Amino acid sequence: MTEEFENLEDSEAPRPVKKGLVRYFFRKKVWLVLLLSLGLIGTAWFIPPVYWLIDGPVIVTRYTKKEGEIRVLVGPQEKGWTPYAKISRHFVNAVVASEDGKFFQHRGLDLGEIQRSYELNKKKNRYVRGGSTITQQVVKMAFLDREKTIIRKAREAIGALLLETLISKEAILEWYLNLVELGDGVYGIAAGSQHYFRTRPELLSIEQSINLALVLPSPNAWSKGLRQKNLTNFGNRRYGLILKRMRQSGYVTSAQWTAAITRGNFGRPIAGYASLLAVEDASQKNQDEDESCNNPESCDEDEEGFDVPPTQGVNALPQVNAPPAPTSPPAPTSTAAPEPTKNLADPKPALFKETLYKEPPSTIPQPTPTTPEPSLETPPLNAPGKDSF
Repeated sequence: MTEEFENLEDSEAPRPVKKGLVRYFFRKKVWLVLLLSLGLIGTAWFIPPVYWLIDGPVIVTRYTKKEGEIRVLVGPQEKGWTPYAKISRHFVNAVVASEDGKFFQHRGLDLGEIQRSYELNKKKNRYVRGGSTITQQVVKMAFLDREKTIIRKAREAIGALLLETLISKEAILEWYLNLVELGDGVYGIAAGSQHYFRTRPELLSIEQSINLALVLPSPNAWSKGLRQKNLTNFGNRRYGLILKRMRQSGYVTSAQWTAAITRGNFGRPIAGYASLLAVEDASQKNQDEDESCNNPESCDEDEEGFDVPPTQGVNALPQVNAPPAPTSPPAPTSTAAPEPTKNLADPKPALFKETLYKEPPSTIPQPTPTTPEPSLETPPLNAPGKDSF
């Protein structure tokens, strides 16, 4: 019995765990924790904190000729900030036409523009064009540096996608126009409008807005004409391109386009304005002809696609090959005054049609006719036609 009891106790007693197995699991868990921690830290570094732009402010890096690299605080509550409602619509339109024509359509990235930039950079065998949207540029100016690497572009793209879900398009434009560099060490629309034109952002004209926008996205290299108040050859071409895009997008009318062409170079016409005006006139003429055919009563289209005059209605023209109408026997002549005919094609209403009146015979002897003086008064409508004295 004693031996059986001892064997039973040995079988029910817990077995000791090997120390090597504990160390193995411990090491595995530690590495797992370390990997998760590093992943979270890397994710927090990789994704820019774009949620700061909901209210601001943010600390950004700027470069000036006098002070070099400086750190400044930028936000809606800070000095020098211009709200979106106090920025000229012309400048907003010029920037959108210059930098991101599909800004109001995309959700942070313009895949077509990225594809074109990739093909151009590959063709030139160097970095020529970035293809960044306005949203991407806001992320770069607020949180990233200027290095041109794949990692920075990836961070910029992810930040743009997140930012589009957090704030409106107008808020993104407001940040952009207050962060952007406009050359000569000038940042933001408030400083740019005062520095170059001595005016406030809400008073910028179409010409001034385009001259400011044409320095983007290389303000230091493209602002020579803006500083000298005389556009360079490149500046003239850039000005014309931005104005053309604004015209195509409906931001300016034909009259505004003509005025901007003739005095866009700081009161002088831009280079090649005569040919541009000729192209605009031809385009406007074609547009007027197209619009005239939108009215089915004024223009028809034959089977071959050519515009032909209508064959029915008031404005119908006689057909060349139409058979002659049958002739009726002549009516007997009469010495009486002919009755007024009713003109079906007369567009005037009945109230304004001329009516013939016959003077009734009079038994009273008439005075010797004299030449009456012209009357300055117009007889009332539908009244018998009598001489005015």
